[in-house]
Amino acid sequence: MTTEASIEDQAKFDSGMADVRKDSSSTNWALFGHVGGDPAKVGFVATGTGGPEEFHGLLDDGNVMYALVRLEETIDMSQTVKFIYVRWLGEKIPTVKLGKYGVVHGSVVKHFQPHHMLVETGTTDDLTKDALMAKLSESSGQRSKVLDESNAERRQERGFTSGTKASGGAASRPNVAGSFAGMGGAAKKGAVIKIEADVVQAVSDVKADGSSTDWAVAGYGENNVKNPLVLLGSGSEGLDNLKELLTPEIAAYAILRVKDVVDDIATVKFVFIKWVGENVKPMSKAKISTHKADVEGVFHPAHISIFATQLSEVSQRAIMDRVQSASGSKSHVM
Repeated sequence: MTTEASIEDQAKFDSGMADVRKDSSSTNWALFGHVGGDPAKVGFVATGTGGPEEFHGLLDDGNVMYALVRLEETIDMSQTVKFIYVRWLGEKIPTVKLGKYGVVHGSVVKHFQPHHMLVETGTTDDLTKDALMAKLSESSGQRSKVLDESNAERRQERGFTSGTKASGGAASRPNVAGSFAGMGGAAKKGAVIKIEADVVQAVSDVKADGSSTDWAVAGYGENNVKNPLVLLGSGSEGLDNLKELLTPEIAAYAILRVKDVVDDIATVKFVFIKWVGENVKPMSKAKISTHKADVEGVFHPAHISIFATQLSEVSQRAIMDRVQSASGSKSHVM
């Protein structure tokens, strides 16, 4: 089984992508899909200037498709360009084939980097301009903002630090990554997965103001995706210790607390990592995708989400680049 997807007509693919990123272009979206439903081949579909709603009619319920969307967000009276990577998961894709698409995703997503936010969904309700702007507002702290550490003692009621779910219920949310993960929209309810209480407590500890714990990792009991999620480890030693638990044979979920320093002010940011090791079987990958809502209910909200299959994708530099891009503290994405 192939683990890499090739690009059909690289020149056309690159041109569509460049049009969206170019400041002088009015093109604000580009759509791509698997050619003939072949997981090993991705091709250009279309571009447009009318916003994300314009490509809704091109989305195939029997295929996995990808889009790069360009939006402008106003932060502190300034217009900031944001790029959203959309992974469309058609509702009619057979489970086995969905697993095959999951295997090649790592080779696809690299073509869409850098981006500020990833949205995985199978409903167009999550792909309107208003829905995407709401998610961007959450990511940049314009709504329900995570407070600076300097304000933590004075304002303890942080939507990120409690052990309860955010209003609206995480089970109804799409998978949103790279920005303020898991906000808004209505995703399909997947299979129910039991999550042990110590996982919930560990995540809560990471997000608690007074806790020194800065990471926690959960995985499937006995490395069987049919079993409950159990705590694999937590600690206060940072990313390097977290990564020791991410092996090629397992699927796991992690929460990491980092600090983003802007103008000498340190702001707490939470990073959600979905880890699917390179040796995880395709059927297991397909099963994991149905647990999204329950997992997000515990680990989200977060400022960014990262889907990773290799340790290089969760390096300190890669994570902070994503954090700073999402918060607007990094230089303009070209």
